[in-house]
Amino acid sequence: MQLITLECRELAGRPGAITRGGEILDLAAAPTTLDQAQWIPHSVVSILAAGEEGRERVQRLLDGAAAADPQQLRDAGVLLPMDQTRLMAPVRRPGLVLLLESDRADVGEPDPVAYIKSPNTVVGPATTVNVPWRAADGLSARPLLGAVLGRPLHLADAEEAASAIAAFTLLLDLSRPHPGGMMDVAGWRSYMDSKQFPGACPVGPALVTVDEFTADAGLTMALTVNGIELTRITRGRDDLPATLARLSKRFGFRPGDVIGFDLPLGVDDQRSFQGGDLIALELEGTMRLETTLQF
Repeated sequence: MQLITLECRELAGRPGAITRGGEILDLAAAPTTLDQAQWIPHSVVSILAAGEEGRERVQRLLDGAAAADPQQLRDAGVLLPMDQTRLMAPVRRPGLVLLLESDRADVGEPDPVAYIKSPNTVVGPATTVNVPWRAADGLSARPLLGAVLGRPLHLADAEEAASAIAAFTLLLDLSRPHPGGMMDVAGWRSYMDSKQFPGACPVGPALVTVDEFTADAGLTMALTVNGIELTRITRGRDDLPATLARLSKRFGFRPGDVIGFDLPLGVDDQRSFQGGDLIALELEGTMRLETTLQF
């Protein structure tokens, strides 16, 4: 299933799920309307943390919506149109956003190279991001596959790490271009600081739960700029648990944390972008993250 967070008066947003018809079921309003057991999820994270039981409860609500009169649900504000509904990042405020600079063996590092991105950088889909420097100074827009955790994880093995991954999403890591070569402490700090401006981490639009993918299936992603496809690649999942287990030796994780895994796209992600450029990352035709740049 695909879980989203609706923008609303509540600061944390409202959890929703995408129906087979492509509409949004407001999960905070659906239980009373559909005469289900009184279970109202507070957020998508609470659904993920409930594991299989959480997914089953959401599926019952989706099944109830499919059997009901759709117009009555629309009139009640329970069933919402996708193209007219504003979404937040699916995880409104992750406790930890940990991005991998690279987790590929050819880098030669003994452990994955990772850094923390402030939760304040996270924005939702279809957002215009104001880059706080001139377009002439360049921009790195690095696409990553986000694994969202559904349970705590620390000092774990690969099997435990695999069971902790509850969903996948898409994200972009925006920053100044990497200067290349070795950097001194001041240069590294400046580079890392450039990753922390508001909007520097678009995420979404949805969380696709792991049960949507077969165990050995790769994840195919396409990257486009202004509608022109730059590359398409399939990222395997077999190595993700082992990498996550290694990270758990250094970090303690909680439900809702997002780990961004490197995509070996084979294209230069440090381009000469202009104001108004539209970057899009698509996962297997399942979801599409779009971000517009403004300098």
